[in-house]
Amino acid sequence: MLVLGGGGMRGFCHIGIVRAIERLGLRVDEVVGTSMGAVMGGLFAAGNDSHRMEEAAAEISLKEFFRLNLLKFLVRGYRHASVYKGSAFHSLLHKWLPHTSFAELQRPFFCNALSLTTGASRFFGMPGADAVKVADAVYASACLPTIFEPAAIGGDHYVDGGMTETLGLRIARARSADLVIAVDLSHRDQHAPTEFKATLPHILFQTYEVMGQALNEHNLHRYVDDRTVLIKPKVSHLPLLDMPDVREIVRIGEHEALQVLTTHPLTRYLCDAKVVEECERTITAPKDHVVLDVDMNACIHCGICAATCATAGFAAVPLGDVVRKLHNYECTRDMACERNCPTQAIRLGNL
Repeated sequence: MLVLGGGGMRGFCHIGIVRAIERLGLRVDEVVGTSMGAVMGGLFAAGNDSHRMEEAAAEISLKEFFRLNLLKFLVRGYRHASVYKGSAFHSLLHKWLPHTSFAELQRPFFCNALSLTTGASRFFGMPGADAVKVADAVYASACLPTIFEPAAIGGDHYVDGGMTETLGLRIARARSADLVIAVDLSHRDQHAPTEFKATLPHILFQTYEVMGQALNEHNLHRYVDDRTVLIKPKVSHLPLLDMPDVREIVRIGEHEALQVLTTHPLTRYLCDAKVVEECERTITAPKDHVVLDVDMNACIHCGICAATCATAGFAAVPLGDVVRKLHNYECTRDMACERNCPTQAIRLGNL
């Protein structure tokens, strides 16, 4: 099962993930997507290869799809539902995903959205929620609150599924997947603070990003297990809603996926041997473990690292908390210890 996480325009790197999977000859039986991961996952589940997915991504432009609802703001002010018009984005989804139900897709596909009336997560594509048009469900999953108008489906209104779960590992667990390749876009440099800007878009987008990281921390703690291969592309330098260079971000996704999938013990021996041999020439270290490093001059032995780590990478001893395993093979890569360290003494390597 392939699980694609949310991340705004950074989600275009999912195209590179699919391209790597194609090169390696891996077979994907089911697809789960959240937010932009639902857009890319829906395209893949519909039978599009990575090149067709890249064509679809190239159609998205800030000028066309992020057009301000200026007139309605002038007339209705704060009573209006969104900053941008969602109609153009919705129309594009119907162009590329014209399917009237999930049963028409080439692969089983699932995406999540949040109901504004009940507060419940809706998993479109699952039994009882699979008759809806695929484009409508994908729009609901990618409908960032206040950015696009909420999706109206079956008398309810939905917003971005990433508000409660940015990576759909819960669906993977419910489907009893034998092997999960999960793509998490929440990676960022924890030691590089984001400059504050006293503007509504900056405060809104930064809040969404930080909230997503916190939610993802708990999600990874609970659902990453010995059947999960986690890929974390380095895309944090890209803004959430700025149009990236599509070819460059696809390259980033493909490179990261090739490094992980050809070295991880769960996937290495499933890959095309010739491609694995080619990739080995450029890989400096296998991606199946995380390295923990603590600056003991900065460490104040507060114990937060041991409290937040889900895999016992740190241990409490009489003299203070210490690194228990330098090579923590069970690390869920949620970066909780590094993000929450008050003195920035912790650094994680080989992510």
